[in-house]
Amino acid sequence: MNQPFPQKRRLRLRPGWQDRLPIRPVLLIAGFALLLTLLILVNRPRSRVLNSAEMEMVKSAGVLRIGVDESLYGLSENGSGMEYAIGNEIGETIFESADSITFVPCTRYSALWRMDDGYIDLAIMAMQSFDNVNYERSELPFYIDDCVLMAYSERPLGGASIGVLSGTPAETLLYRLVDEQDAEVLVVPCADYYSMLVKLRAGTVDALCMPRTAAKSHLERGMLLYQEPLGTISYYAIAPKGSVLLDLCDELFETWAADGTLAAWRDTYGL
Repeated sequence: MNQPFPQKRRLRLRPGWQDRLPIRPVLLIAGFALLLTLLILVNRPRSRVLNSAEMEMVKSAGVLRIGVDESLYGLSENGSGMEYAIGNEIGETIFESADSITFVPCTRYSALWRMDDGYIDLAIMAMQSFDNVNYERSELPFYIDDCVLMAYSERPLGGASIGVLSGTPAETLLYRLVDEQDAEVLVVPCADYYSMLVKLRAGTVDALCMPRTAAKSHLERGMLLYQEPLGTISYYAIAPKGSVLLDLCDELFETWAADGTLAAWRDTYGL
């Protein structure tokens, strides 16, 4: 009865206890977890876009129809190229399968009316200067191409007659260059690449102005490309104004530019 109550022993830390904690392994694990989280965020678009009501409508259709260039070196050749690679990845992101993507070969003329008529939902091509208030392009380009001259022999720009595809970024760039250099150049707008080549073969024009990918696609024996480019042309995603697909494309393009995917595609397709 008279025994003293036991007193709780105080926990006393030994001197230098903090040196015995596994701080380094803990920091390494925390750093690895942070890096893994960043990689997941970088390689996957924000769930806000993928889980939006607009994207659910895209998914409910079960298929996404993408317009690509009809035939351009490295971008769209015989069902392969950078534009097809991008389209397949968009399908994987939205539907978790590239089988839900349908590719529709287009020109810069036909892409917009195909969108107007509901034949395609998205276009992937160089249309940075199209004139249609109902459509807009992604903020970020997925590819930047040199605009070059193609001819049978290289000659000074002044006094030359140059064929260019009407209504394209190449035409805008050529007119701008002529104005800046105050050069006496006769610009000859053409309806299609075939008529441009016919004029060059016949000697009606001295050279043709087009993106390097298009020039390589139409380069014939005896023709050459000017070494000095006239400027650059950017390739974007184009969709109806306000489309959630453009938000997705911008996030994907930013992600692929950061992790080297776009660069790897350029190398794969010789761009």
